Amino acid sequence: MSAYNRAVTRIAILFLLGCSALLSQTSAQTAASPGRADFNRGVDSYEGRGGTKQDYAEAANWFRKAAEAGNAEAQNRLGQMLAIGQGVPQDEAEAAGWYRKAAEQGGALAQYNLGSIYVMGAGVTRDLVEALKWFRKSGDQGFVGAQFNMGIAYRQGQGVAKDPAQAIGWFRKAADQGDAGAQFNLGVMYGSGEGAAKDPAQSLTWLKKSADQGYAPAELNMGMLYVVGTGVTRDFAQAIEWYRKAAEAGLPQAQDALRIMADAGYSPAMYVLGMVFERGWGSTEIDAEAVFWYRKAAEAGFPPAEYDLGRMLSEGKGTVQNAAEAKQWFQRAADAGVKEAQARLSAP
Repeated sequence: MSAYNRAVTRIAILFLLGCSALLSQTSAQTAASPGRADFNRGVDSYEGRGGTKQDYAEAANWFRKAAEAGNAEAQNRLGQMLAIGQGVPQDEAEAAGWYRKAAEQGGALAQYNLGSIYVMGAGVTRDLVEALKWFRKSGDQGFVGAQFNMGIAYRQGQGVAKDPAQAIGWFRKAADQGDAGAQFNLGVMYGSGEGAAKDPAQSLTWLKKSADQGYAPAELNMGMLYVVGTGVTRDFAQAIEWYRKAAEAGLPQAQDALRIMADAGYSPAMYVLGMVFERGWGSTEIDAEAVFWYRKAAEAGFPPAEYDLGRMLSEGKGTVQNAAEAKQWFQRAADAGVKEAQARLSAP
C-alpha cells in the first residue's frame, strides 16, 4: 500500500473517531424503558423542542436522572456531553463510565463511542484491542462508523493481525450503506489486488460511488484512472475535471497532478491551476501565480483562460493593470464564443 493511501486511511479513521462525541443515539428501546420520561425531557431541553428553551445544563441534569435509572440512551447522551464539556464540566473519565454502561446494554452508538475513546486514550488507557472489541459489537449491529473502523483495523493491522480480506468484508458492509470512505478503500483495494483478486471494474465502481459523494481522495483517484486509462477510456478532459474537484476540496495531491499535466503542455490543466491559485483551493491565494498559469493557458489558445487573463489584467489583480492588453484577450475569448468576454466588450 502506498504512503498516500496509508495517510488517507489514517486521516479517515482519526476524523471519524473525532466526530463520535457529536453523534446522537438511536435505539429500539420503547417508551416503557427505565427513565424514559426524564430522557425525553432531556431531549426537549437539548434541542429546544416542544416549547422548551434550549438549555444544555438542564438537558444534562435530565439525562443524568434517566441514566441513573438505567436508561441506555441517556447514559450515552450524558457520556457525550461529559466528553466535550457541553452543559457540564468536561470529564472524559466519567464519560467513559457512562459509555460503558450503555454499551453493555447493547447500544450500538455507545459501543462505537466506547471503542473510539479506547483508540484515542480519552478517559481510559489507550487500548486498540479493547477498541476493536467494541467496534465489532457495534459493527455487527450495522453501525456504519464501526464497520468502517473495523475495515481500517484489518487493513493496517491495528489491534488485530493484518488481514486485507477481512478488511474488504468490513468495508463492503459500510460501503453498501453509502459510506464514502469505505467505498474509496474498496476501490483502492480492488484496483491493487489487495485482499481480493485485482478487479479494475470493481475498483472503478467503488471509486466512482465515493467520488460522486464529493470524497476528495476518490476524486483524485478518478483523475488518475482517466489519465492512465485504467478501466476507462483515456480522457484528459475527464481527468482534469476530477482533479479540479479534488483541488477545490483542498487536496494538495490534486494540485501536484495538475502541475504535472500543465508542465507537459496540457492547457486545461494550466487553466485549472490558475483557478487553484486565484481561489486558494488548498493553498493561500496567490494572484500572481494565477496570472502566470492563466497566461500560459491563454497563449496555448484555451478560451476560458483568455477571458480570465483579460479579467485579471483589467482589474490589476496579480499583475499591473493593463486595459489595452485586457481588451485584446477579451476579444480572443469572445471570438471563441466565451459569453462573459462578449459581455465585457459590449459593456459601456
